[in-house]
Amino acid sequence: MKEAAFTIVYPTPQTFMEHYQAVLAMIPETRSFPGCLQACVGLNQKRLEISVFHLWETIEHLDDYMTWRAERGDLDARSATMRREQEFRTYSVPEPLPHLTPAP
Repeated sequence: MKEAAFTIVYPTPQTFMEHYQAVLAMIPETRSFPGCLQACVGLNQKRLEISVFHLWETIEHLDDYMTWRAERGDLDARSATMRREQEFRTYSVPEPLPHLTPAP
């Protein structure tokens, strides 16, 4: 089953562009990591948020990627210049998507 990962980064106003550039620099490595199907970055300058979306072949691929990033120190490298801790969420993506019946 595919796995989707969403991260929201909350840089300070002074470090917003530095964080954005750092995230953009990580995207090519992410896309070439085994099992990565997609990696995208979104910005909201008014809220000073950077969002990262990944789609992985399996949860194991995502776990391998997160371990690799943690071992390199990439996940903590910019935490001192964030106004709050980043959020990270994962979701399993069933195939085919099940038909959902609305609740009465």
